[in-house]
Amino acid sequence: MAGQEYEKNFKPGEVIFKQGDDGSEMYLIRTGKVKISRSAGSIEKTLAIIKEGDFFGEMAVIDGSPRSAAATAVDEVNLLIVDRDAFKSQLKDNPMIEYVLETMTRRLRDTNRQVEFLLIRDEMRRVVALLVSMAKERGAQTAEGIVVDFPYDYPALGGLIGIDASKTEEIVKKLLTLKLIRIEDKKLIITSLVEIDDYLRFITLKEKFSA
Repeated sequence: MAGQEYEKNFKPGEVIFKQGDDGSEMYLIRTGKVKISRSAGSIEKTLAIIKEGDFFGEMAVIDGSPRSAAATAVDEVNLLIVDRDAFKSQLKDNPMIEYVLETMTRRLRDTNRQVEFLLIRDEMRRVVALLVSMAKERGAQTAEGIVVDFPYDYPALGGLIGIDASKTEEIVKKLLTLKLIRIEDKKLIITSLVEIDDYLRFITLKEKFSA
C-alpha cells in the first residue's frame, strides 16, 4: 500500500509495534487509547498514554530507524495509518520542513536513549551500555581501537546517565584495569568492540541471576 493511507483496528492489549521493530508507517488515533513504553532488560517504563487525535510512530517514518519504543492498544483502537511514501510526498515541496523534522527526530532519539540507560539499575552496566552505544553509532575505527566521539570527562560522561563524577571515575578506572578501554589525549578509546560487548552481556547476566 505504498503512498496510501488506510485504517486498522486493534483489540485491548494488542501490540501495534515493538521496540526495535523496523518502522515504515505512522499512526493517527481515531478512537481509543495507546500506551507508549520503553524497556531496558526486565524493566518497562510507560512513557505516555495517548488518545484520540494524537499521532505516534512518526520518528521511524522520518528517518527510517527502528522503533524507539513499543506501542500497545489500551482499549479498542481505530488507527489511520500513513506509510512513508505518503508522508514524504507531503514534504517534497518544502525541504526545510523535512530538515527541521529530521533534526527534531534525532534529538528525541538521543533523549529516548538516555531514558533507556537510566532504567538500568547497575551503574557499571549503565556506563558500559553507554560506551557500547556511542561506539556503534558514532565511533571512529582506528588501528588502536574505536575512538568514542565524546571528550573524555567524568562529570560530562556521568551526567549523560545520571551517575556522579566520582562513581563514574571509579567505573572508568575499572574498565581501564580490565583493558577494555584506553584514554589518550583526553579521548576515550574502546580497545575491542567485541570484548566490551561480551563484557556487557556478562554483567547483564550476572545482575539478572544475582537479583
